[in-house]
Amino acid sequence: MLRVDPLFAIYRSRADKLVAELWAVHLAAGAIAGLICALFTSLSWWAMPIALVAACGLAAFWLSVGERRLRSAMVPAGSQECSASDEPRLANVIEGICLLVGVERPAIIVHPAAAANAAAFGRRPDRTTVVVTRGLLAELGRIELEAVVARLLTQVRDGRVAYLTTAVTTVGLPALLWRSLWPLVHVRLEREASTGSDFDDDAEAVKLTRYPPGLADALDAMSGAGVRTPAPKVTWPLWLADPRAAEASHPDELPDYRADLETRVAVLREF
Repeated sequence: MLRVDPLFAIYRSRADKLVAELWAVHLAAGAIAGLICALFTSLSWWAMPIALVAACGLAAFWLSVGERRLRSAMVPAGSQECSASDEPRLANVIEGICLLVGVERPAIIVHPAAAANAAAFGRRPDRTTVVVTRGLLAELGRIELEAVVARLLTQVRDGRVAYLTTAVTTVGLPALLWRSLWPLVHVRLEREASTGSDFDDDAEAVKLTRYPPGLADALDAMSGAGVRTPAPKVTWPLWLADPRAAEASHPDELPDYRADLETRVAVLREF
C-alpha cells in the first residue's frame, strides 16, 4: 500500500477545504438566487437548477481566473521561462534536487527583479513553477543556490506550496483581482499561511542538504541584496523571504509564521 506523508495529507486536506468553501459559497448564493427567481419570475421552480448550474460554472470560472491572475502576478512582463541552455547552473541544481526530494521538475522562471528572492507556486505538486530573481542568481554561489532550491522543493514535496497557492487563489482572490482589496483578505490569508513557519521550512531544507551553513549564507546574501520584489502583497506568503523581512525594524512587524532574515540566519548557524 502506498504510504502518504502525514504532512502532505494535512496540507492537502486544508487545500481541499478551501476549495470546498469556495464552492459552498457559490452554491449557497445560487440557491438563494434560484429561490428568489422561482418565487417572483415566470421560470417557477426551473429557476433553482438553472441557478445552481450557473453557480457551479461561476465557481469553476473563479478558480481558473485565480490561477491565471496569480501566474501573471508572479511572472510579470520581462520574466524569462528558461531551459537548461539558458541557465545551465540553475537548471542543473534544480534537476539534482528534484531527484533527491522526489518531485517532478518544475517550470523555471527567471524574474527580472534586482532583489534576491525566490518562490514556488502551483496547486498541484506535478505542475509547479519555481521563480528566481536575477538578483538571486547574481548573489548566490552554487552551494547557496542548492540550499535555496532545496528550501523551495521540500515545500513542494510536503504540499505546502500547493496549499499556499490554493489559499492565495481562493481566500486571496479579491486582492489578486483588485490590489486595493488586500485589507479585506489580509487577516484570513495570514491565518491560513500560519499553519507552518519559516523555521520549520528551513529545517526541512537543511535535513535534505545536510549543510545548514549553505542556507544561512544564502539568506545572509539575500538580506544584503534586498528581498523586496515588486509582487502584490497577496503573493507574499509564497516567497522564500517575506518581501518585508529586510526592511522590518522589529520582528513583531512580520506575521507570526515569518521571521526576519537575521534571526533565521542565527538559528541556522546553531544547527
